[in-house]
Formats: sequence, structure tokens, C-alpha cells
Amino acid sequence: MDNLALETAAVAARAGYPIASPTALPRQVAAHTAENFSSMLQDLRRGAPTEIDAICGAVVRQGGKLGLETPHNALLWRLVRAKAAKRGKMSAKTEALSK
Repeated sequence: MDNLALETAAVAARAGYPIASPTALPRQVAAHTAENFSSMLQDLRRGAPTEIDAICGAVVRQGGKLGLETPHNALLWRLVRAKAAKRGKMSAKTEALSK
């Protein structure tokens, strides 16, 4: 989680939007919602499109444009997309965004 946040913060900073303490808020949210099922997991379970393209996918695409590698976001993006595809639940819009 920290690596995802740090990569995202690096991309944001390169784009002119620095983020102070990028791991603090994700850690707080995780601690406060530890008992919950994330919305993305709920989406996968019910076969709905996930927000992975708009979250990790956006970080990866923007990072590439800015010359930054984002391996952790890229890995999570691929893993969630693979899980959705395995269940045959990817929408045409989600598929188009990956190209």
C-alpha cells in the first residue's frame, strides 16, 4: 500500500501537485475500514466493472507520460484486470481503456 501511494505521489509531484505525507492518509483509511470489504472487491464479487483503470491505470498512464516507472501500480492494475477478465466481467469500456 505504501509503495502504491509513494508512486502515485511521485507522479502527482512531477505533474505539479505535490502530496505531503502520501502514506499517512491511506494508512488511516485502512485502519478505520479494516473490517469493511473494499468497493473494488465488492465490484469483483458481483461482476461489476471496477475502478482499477481510473485509479492504478491512470497512475501508470500518467507516469509513463512523465517518464516515471510505476511498477507497483502497474502490477495491481494487471492483477485486478486479470481477476475481472477471468470471471468474464470486463466491460467494453474497461477493455478499451487498457489499450
